[in-house]
This record gives sequence, C-alpha cells and structure tokens, in this order.
Amino acid sequence: MKYLLIAALLLFVPWVFAEPYLAVQTGFTCSMCHTNPSGGGKRTEFGNQYAQQLLPAQPLASQKSVWSGNVTDHLSIGGNARLAGRQLDLEDRDDNLDFDVRRVTLYLNANLTEEISLYIDQRVAPGGAENREVWAKFNWGNWYGKAGRLFLPFGWRIEDDSAFVREVTGINFNAGDTGVEVGYALGRFNWQLAATNGNGGASEVDDDKLFSTRAEWVEPSWRAGLSALNNKTKFGERSIYGLFAGLKTGRINWLLEYDHIEDNGFSIQDLNQDVALIEANILLRQGHHLKLTFEALTADKDTKDRFRGSIVYEYFPWAFSQFRAGFRKRDSDDDAAALNSRETFVEIHVFF
Repeated sequence: MKYLLIAALLLFVPWVFAEPYLAVQTGFTCSMCHTNPSGGGKRTEFGNQYAQQLLPAQPLASQKSVWSGNVTDHLSIGGNARLAGRQLDLEDRDDNLDFDVRRVTLYLNANLTEEISLYIDQRVAPGGAENREVWAKFNWGNWYGKAGRLFLPFGWRIEDDSAFVREVTGINFNAGDTGVEVGYALGRFNWQLAATNGNGGASEVDDDKLFSTRAEWVEPSWRAGLSALNNKTKFGERSIYGLFAGLKTGRINWLLEYDHIEDNGFSIQDLNQDVALIEANILLRQGHHLKLTFEALTADKDTKDRFRGSIVYEYFPWAFSQFRAGFRKRDSDDDAAALNSRETFVEIHVFF
C-alpha cells in the first residue's frame, strides 16, 4: 500500500533529484528527498521511488521499484559513486588526461525513535576513508537540533565543489565542521543556524566559533533566500553575506547566487571579494538535461577578475544511473596558467 501511495503522489511531481535545480522544478524543499534537513547526502524513501520511476529515460515499472533504502523499519542506507575521465588543457603547458575515482560515499541513518536519529556520511574513496558528516538529530515539532560533524548551511548545496560560490567561500562537500545546528520549517519557510569550531574538524585552538545561517522561502515556481557566515579566529576574521534564488520558467530551471566575502587580518592587506553564479538547467526530455553556467569572481586591491563558463549534458538512462559529459573554461585577467584553462570531462554516477 505504501508504494501505491508514493506512486500516486509522484503523478504530481514531475522531477526531483539530488541537485537544487530539480527541487526548483518541483517547488519542494531539499528535505523532501534527502535525510539531511538542509539537503544533500542520503535519499529518503520518497526520493528513491521517483529516482526509479520518473527520473530515468527508461523508468522501472512501479511493481518493480523495490529499492527503498530501508534495511529495517529503523535503519536505512544509501550511497554514491562518481567515476570520471578528464582532459585538462593549460596555456603553455602539456595537456593532462586523467581517469579518476572522484568520490565514493556511503550513508547510514538510524531512526531510533520519532524524536531521535543518528546519521553517518562516510567517504570511502579515493584514498582512505574519511568521515564527512556524523550527527545526532533531535526533533521537536517544527524544530530540530543536530550535534556532530556537519555541512554548513549556506547558499545552494550544488554538486560542483569547484564552482566559485562553493570554492571561494569554502563552503562545500569537502568542508564539514564540528558543532551544532538548529533548524525550523513551517509551510514554505525553512531556516537553519549552525555554530561550529570553524577549523574544518581539526583541533580547536581558541574560544571563537563559526556561525552560519540560511533562510529560504519556497513557492511553486520560484524561491529565494539569504545566507550569512562569520568566522573569527586569532589569525583573522571572515564574513560572508549571500543571496540565492531559483526560478522555474517552463522547461528551464534557473539557479542564481551572489556572495560578498570580507577577509580581515589573514594577510598584509584585507581583501573583499564578490562571487556570482547563474545556471540554466534545460529539461530536453525525460532523462535528458542540459546545464549552462556562467560564474564571475571579482576582488578589490590588485587581484585580477576571474570567470568560468560550462556546458554539461546529463543523461539518466536507467534507475540509479547518470552519465555526464561537459566542457568548462576558465578565463582571468591574470596570466597564470591555472586560471586560464579548458576542461573536458565525462562522468559515470551510480547512486542508491
């Protein structure tokens, strides 16, 4: 019966998946499909069902959609594996062709009671095992609290950690931190606030903490939000203020983010930077998507402006599978080779 109910609900949900642009398409919050209230990581039972029935070009029939992620009534698992081949071309340098295991992660969630759960996000490759997130979560009505190692709530939680809004801000899937988080969700509004050590999980060296917050309002065809972060240490202080938005226009789902970054005391000269992202995700037909992005990074002082553009084709042939092929180009007023590069890549993504 529960699968019939999920399938019926899916009739009203054209597209939802791991990246924010698909949440924009549906008008749902990220927590609809992810165990983590702020998005990313393990998929919920609901997320697993439409990933099998609606996302791929060749969906499974509902009676064959047997994977829910549940091991028992209280224990569920999930995972991601991304395998890639990349051609990197730098000006005045030899080209570099590389096959790479980009990331393999496993997820576990234990719902001990309706109020208490334990969540683990563990990277197992490449290299040795590394914990990305581990937290205990406590629910109180529309409120929740988390304690442990967690990803900071800020802006769009996109998959591409090399995007300027994720790389320059330092808030991405490689930057978990240890602390606490509280969140609130009611109707179309959701909000999170985290207080963490601010050192990426290393040993604490002072009494200061990092504070980050994210608030979002969600409508069926658009959403908008604000983010802020402050990290004061004995070496200096970083403050970030951000705006983000999503817009659905027919078959095109737009993501926008702008962040202003202020660094004081970390170097001889204080530095202010602005980063921006605009992304258009085009639904070509079921299982076929085209992503176009443009990014900009500007700074004061003598720092040179940087730009990046990309085009990525995403194909979901069957349940639990994704193939990606793309091209990215970096340009800068700086002549450094790494800032003026061309990247061509293909990627296989298997998930459950």
